[in-house]
Amino acid sequence: MPSPSNFTGSVWFVSLVALLASLGAQVLIGSIVPIAAFDWLDGQSRQGPIMLVAGETSFWRGDAFIRALSFGIGALLACLLARSQSWGLVAILLAISATCTVFAQFPRPASFSQLVVWGISAPISALTVGAIFKLVKGNA
Repeated sequence: MPSPSNFTGSVWFVSLVALLASLGAQVLIGSIVPIAAFDWLDGQSRQGPIMLVAGETSFWRGDAFIRALSFGIGALLACLLARSQSWGLVAILLAISATCTVFAQFPRPASFSQLVVWGISAPISALTVGAIFKLVKGNA
């Protein structure tokens, strides 16, 4: 398989691809997965119709799981496309996910600890995938 060209394998290009893939996966997964799919995170099952009330309904655990999964997918894609595996790539992926968290709409109502868990889900996922990929591919 031919190696990626200089532009498409650069850290900045693959970081942009990771950002777009992460945000796209977050929207796609959030749209196609039903709310009841994450009942196991809350330790409960919903009976009857689910009524969503703006400002009163919070599914922060499911949202955190979707964010972690989508930013993990983006980090994996960036690591697969990058010419070389560097800690700089992992740092950029971490910075991108943290920046996206700053500009995201925080789930409400939620306590401070719930917001912290929700907020660090994307950066931790990107850091974990990037570090694992760096350690595996860096030693290969």
